[in-house]
Amino acid sequence: MIENLQQSDGGPFFFRIELDGPNKFSYFNNKVSISMIGEPNPTDFFVQEEVKEGQTVSAFCSVSHSCPTYPPDFHWSHSGERHFQTQNLQNGQWKATSTLTFHSDRTDHNKPLQCRVTYHGGKQRETSKTIKVKYAPVNVKVEYQSDVNEGETAHLKCSSDANPVSSYEWHSETGALLNKGQTYTMSNVSRHSEAVYCTAVNEEGRVRSSTVKLNVLYAPDNETYSKCSSYNGIVKCDCIVQSRPPSMVHFVLGDRVLQSSKVEKNGSVTTGTLQTDFGSFKFVHCLANNTLGNANLTLSLPANDNMQNIFIASGAGVIFLIILIAIGVGTVKRCRGQSDGTPKSDLSTMRSDRPAEPPRYAQTKRKENYEDVHCNDIYTNDSVYGNMETDWDESVYANM
Repeated sequence: MIENLQQSDGGPFFFRIELDGPNKFSYFNNKVSISMIGEPNPTDFFVQEEVKEGQTVSAFCSVSHSCPTYPPDFHWSHSGERHFQTQNLQNGQWKATSTLTFHSDRTDHNKPLQCRVTYHGGKQRETSKTIKVKYAPVNVKVEYQSDVNEGETAHLKCSSDANPVSSYEWHSETGALLNKGQTYTMSNVSRHSEAVYCTAVNEEGRVRSSTVKLNVLYAPDNETYSKCSSYNGIVKCDCIVQSRPPSMVHFVLGDRVLQSSKVEKNGSVTTGTLQTDFGSFKFVHCLANNTLGNANLTLSLPANDNMQNIFIASGAGVIFLIILIAIGVGTVKRCRGQSDGTPKSDLSTMRSDRPAEPPRYAQTKRKENYEDVHCNDIYTNDSVYGNMETDWDESVYANM
């Protein structure tokens, strides 16, 4: 065996026998020569080039060589199960074959599968083929500008990774078909615009993107359920504003601009609360503003509970005092009554001399004649607080 064969090692060569003594013999008539080539023989490479994702792929790489003691070494660019076999050919040639088996994946798409053969002595031969893998859409997503002002137009684009290339559909959040095509235009967007998603479709399957909702920006909008309320004499005003981005909320009381005592933010809703001494003011103004605009709302202030209680108590006291005065006047009249021929007193005249009148809730037109009575009869037969069919009693209670 010739190690590290050189170009000068071509021969010719013949077989010679040398025995002990003079016995030597050469076979000149059976000469051989070595025909050398500069590069190894071409590699035979076979693989199915179009497969589906998950399909089993078998690749075969074969070369012929003339050194069975040191067969060539095979190296694959892809992992998998490998098998090696050799076959004896004619004229001192052998065939070495390496088989690689693996399951295809979308990451194998458009990647070269390489087989490199290394011969004894260091010579190498490399060949490759590109595999086409068909797979359903992946990485389906919507590309869009997330922030858009209310009333403007938004442009959305659907993209995916698929082989073959996908077609696209657009759906509302409820599943209704909105459009077909890679792009979708939303005109006159508002804060109430529906969320959407796109679906990528090819012969291997259909896959939808996640749902997207535009971040619609708009100026403040004061809610009608903003109000001022009073509890235990404490007045509190809540100004509720809807806007995006969130608003700053202030209050105007007279000629003063007041900061909110407390601010709560929940999504697009901002609630500013003012709790202060409102004095005698009947109204307070709520102001809200963000980068897109401003809004204002006038809130009515409730009456102070303590003052209401004072007015009610004072009114009740006055009415009670008038009742007592009226009863006292009637008692005096009855004590001075005449039994024989004494002229009757006119109650209407007596009432006209009083300095204040009770509130007039109703008028009575009933008149009755008085009976002459004695003072001692007041305590025996009549009750001061009862209605004993007397004209003054009826008048007092009727006008109350």
